[in-house]
Amino acid sequence: MPVNIPLNFYLTARDNPILPDSDIWHQPLPTSRLHQGPKSKKSDENKISYGDYLAAVGRFLENDNYRVVKSALAHGSPGTATAEQVSSLAVFLVKHGEFYHPARVVIETGAGESAFVVNGAVSDVGRAHIEGEFKWLAGLYEQFDTPLVPRVFHLGEVETANGDVIPMFSAEWFDGFCEFHLTDEAPGNRSNLVVWENDESTYFLTPEQAMDMYGKVAFILTTAYNFYTFEHISAWHHAAGDFVVKPLDDKRVDLRLITVRSYTPLIDNPEPDPADLIEGLLLYLIKLSIRNRLDRLDGTGDLGWAGDDALKGTIEGFFRGLSVMAAKMDLPADFQDQFKNVLRCYPPDALQTLFSAFVDKIPATSPEHGFLQERIPAHAALFHSILASD
Repeated sequence: MPVNIPLNFYLTARDNPILPDSDIWHQPLPTSRLHQGPKSKKSDENKISYGDYLAAVGRFLENDNYRVVKSALAHGSPGTATAEQVSSLAVFLVKHGEFYHPARVVIETGAGESAFVVNGAVSDVGRAHIEGEFKWLAGLYEQFDTPLVPRVFHLGEVETANGDVIPMFSAEWFDGFCEFHLTDEAPGNRSNLVVWENDESTYFLTPEQAMDMYGKVAFILTTAYNFYTFEHISAWHHAAGDFVVKPLDDKRVDLRLITVRSYTPLIDNPEPDPADLIEGLLLYLIKLSIRNRLDRLDGTGDLGWAGDDALKGTIEGFFRGLSVMAAKMDLPADFQDQFKNVLRCYPPDALQTLFSAFVDKIPATSPEHGFLQERIPAHAALFHSILASD
């Protein structure tokens, strides 16, 4: 007998339901995280409404007798529940991104609740990336020794009542993990990294937690780097909320990467020699050290630049990740020490040149270009100092 599960929609929290007779139901879906609220009228860029999108998410959940829900139940908690034991599904529209509009789906059963996420692509850029992201997440999930990216369940398409086709995929939701960003004001005994909880409250990480967080970003990304092909997770940004954090104690955090929009070679060299492989790894570290300090204040404001401890954490996390990556690639056991010695041999002016060359490749029209040009000399000098003193 087919299952029929009650379905309810909310905007962020249960005290803000979205119903077909609500004004927001007919408002156009925002096209980026810069516009989180409903707009007054539709534009050519986005003709899909909140109601269109949420109804499509509902059909995605119901398709094939709730196949997506059953997959989430099989891997979630309580894992013994069946679709017949689900009392209701609550769908929370979490945020609006340039690529996807994540909806957190809470499965309610007599034994408790579990959650997963449905990502739908409304924009052209999201539609162009969603199939690749599903593939890369699936591959990286199997590659990591521990689950550092979400397990993906199903990829499909849903047609709205207006005939628009929205591609979607379902994936694991990391309970207790939240988005974080640099901010320009912080308590005196805290870092300037503010964490946004799901109930819209906030708190600040300690300086030790912040340094640990930057180290774990570097660790995750480095363990995904392919030494021989130069493939790496390339299109990530703190401003997009690509990483989420959960404190473990007042000095340590747990971290997850929730999206992989691109996994491509850093440089195009199909038959590299050993010198090319070392150069590629150095260029990867240079890029990582810069991108890990870059954010937008409070997620959507002016460009922000993390303090010196972020670079210290990045370098420490990189070498921990390099040890894991080297073992997977059957490189010598002391490879990370050999590479550290190579870096120490670089004169400060040579490092300055390499860092400046990376920034020069950023289009001059990008606000990041001038912002980074001002900061690269001090960044490169600190980079050299940290390695020399280690």
